[in-house]
Amino acid sequence: MKISLIAGLVAVGLLGACSAPQQYAEVEKGTVVNQVAVESIVKHDKAVVNASAIPVVDSAALKSKLTSLADGEELILEPGKYPDLGVLKIKANNVVIKAKEPGKSWFTGLVQLVLEGDNITLDGVVFSEGGPAERMGGIRFKGNNNTLQNSTFYFFNDKYKYEPDARRDEYPKYLWIAMWGKNNKILNNTFQGKHKRGTLLGIQKEKGDETADNHVIKGNLFYDHKHNQYEEFFYSDAIRYNSNSWEVIRVGDSKSSIYPSKTLIEDNLFYECDGETELVSLKSGGNNIRGNTIMNSASMISLRHGTYNTVENNIILGNSKYRSGGIRLYDEGHVIRNNYIERVMGTGNVRGGIAINTGITDVQNGERLSTEVKGKGLNKQATPYKVTIENNTVINSRQNILYSDKVHRVSIYDNSKVGMIYAGTDIKFKNNLSYAKIKKTLAVKGNDEKAKLVNPTYENELYFGKTKGLELPSQGISTAEPELKVGANGLIEAVGYDGGAKNLKVLTMADTGASYTIQK
Repeated sequence: MKISLIAGLVAVGLLGACSAPQQYAEVEKGTVVNQVAVESIVKHDKAVVNASAIPVVDSAALKSKLTSLADGEELILEPGKYPDLGVLKIKANNVVIKAKEPGKSWFTGLVQLVLEGDNITLDGVVFSEGGPAERMGGIRFKGNNNTLQNSTFYFFNDKYKYEPDARRDEYPKYLWIAMWGKNNKILNNTFQGKHKRGTLLGIQKEKGDETADNHVIKGNLFYDHKHNQYEEFFYSDAIRYNSNSWEVIRVGDSKSSIYPSKTLIEDNLFYECDGETELVSLKSGGNNIRGNTIMNSASMISLRHGTYNTVENNIILGNSKYRSGGIRLYDEGHVIRNNYIERVMGTGNVRGGIAINTGITDVQNGERLSTEVKGKGLNKQATPYKVTIENNTVINSRQNILYSDKVHRVSIYDNSKVGMIYAGTDIKFKNNLSYAKIKKTLAVKGNDEKAKLVNPTYENELYFGKTKGLELPSQGISTAEPELKVGANGLIEAVGYDGGAKNLKVLTMADTGASYTIQK
């Protein structure tokens, strides 16, 4: 159902727990919870663009102009809905394509803008009432130093062929944005209502490219990202792969995951994003996920492939939503620092507040994933190694900290299991608060018999609540119940404890997204 951004946020956010009880667990009376109200998240004074008031205009002249832009030219788009532009390649450099009135120049029907030039800015436009003209999205960034800003993708799910294939009942994967090139930026845009399979924003490298990308994704609003709205899970034998590739952001892919991307994902708001396990999926190295707010989302930050990524200063509020999660990790050299995670309800051997997954590489003996070793290619699971986890707060989640014991499948299309798994190795824990007081919550969960962490270290850790499946050392860990208080930012702090997450800002709709909102 297509609803306005404002009304949708209020209806789902305010009424979710009572009108859709299957999505949220009950919270025990007397439980200390964050004081971040949905009303404060959705409150703003942005201009409202009425979709029905925008006329359909002839797109022929615009199509000609876009493909013949000269270097350095500025194109101002008059208000109107420009239908079925198709695939258009913009080859000019140093150009600006800007809506005369932000939010009132629409690209409808089937469209794909291919930004082949450098220093192109696309500003204030809307992609809606249609879909990508080709599966790699409504926009393909191919050049360098290009920017999408103050623009909106609004239920851009229509017009293209979308049905399962005859071979294995698999649905196609259509992105909204695909990004190559270097130093591109996605700034202060709104992405609402992606309801068909395919990553919303995917970053990839050209074949043979081993250099950093240095993209920036900042200040955006991602909202109402849902799976199975078109019964993609109808075919039971195909659920495993049809339930994959619903990420909001993917940085890299397995083939190029050994190379750096150095992409910054900063100051974005993710609200009601329920695509799949992975909300933001890193498949490359050197990235930074920093200062984002994730609220009421049945998904999690996933460090799937790649090394030396940093996840810091993020706020993740599950608010007892089923299948919500925090941060999960594989591979080497990451820093997980100063994140606040509360009441994420994911269970099993994948989801948790902070989930340290198992891998299939014997890192103690120097083994790494490699295209040269059968069964241990770059699309497999690299064992977590030399990861620093410090100054995080995890509150009243089903599995605050998870030492996973997962036995991995051979592939997404082969459900048989691998022969050997390895637990996280040389993991450093410092100054983390894990508080689990309410029913069905665990401060730490593991499985020492099957996947005991190797050489972990603990310093000034505070774990209050039940643990399961493991024996923790007494040195470096306190289990005393702390006094809790709610800070000025609405988040929970432990009184007198020099640890946990500090100095965080909860982002709102007023802080993020385009300067206008759309109503139909």
